[in-house]
Amino acid sequence: MADRDYSHRSTIQKLGVSEGERIEVVGDVGPGLRDGVKQAIGRGLVRDGELDGAIVLVESLEDAKEILVRYRTRMKDSGYVWVITRKRGHDRYLNQMQVVPIAKRLGLIDNKTCSIDDERSGIRFVIPRAARRAAEVEADPSAA
Repeated sequence: MADRDYSHRSTIQKLGVSEGERIEVVGDVGPGLRDGVKQAIGRGLVRDGELDGAIVLVESLEDAKEILVRYRTRMKDSGYVWVITRKRGHDRYLNQMQVVPIAKRLGLIDNKTCSIDDERSGIRFVIPRAARRAAEVEADPSAA
């Protein structure tokens, strides 16, 4: 299967940020990313409450676990957490595949990766469709 070419899309488009979303951005996620997110969502970033998404730089596996635990409880069922890490070759490189088992223990799955810039890349974690509350309600209307 041929790789898809996303070079024509901006980083914000690749991250899937949409107008009106409640997004939190934490850490040194790259030049202009915060402003790009604010422009795409048409509002300011949030710091508390339920989230459509979070975009967070992590520097260690301990950071990743803390971030995933913190944001898992704040995510909407259809929400996401982008874990941003330094790329290979950087002195603070973190292999994103080491984060996947941590996320799985928290009921999250990885479903997309994205190059942010020359120094950073991201991996997106979401709640599996089968585990979302909406799926429970469809299967058992009395659960609502």
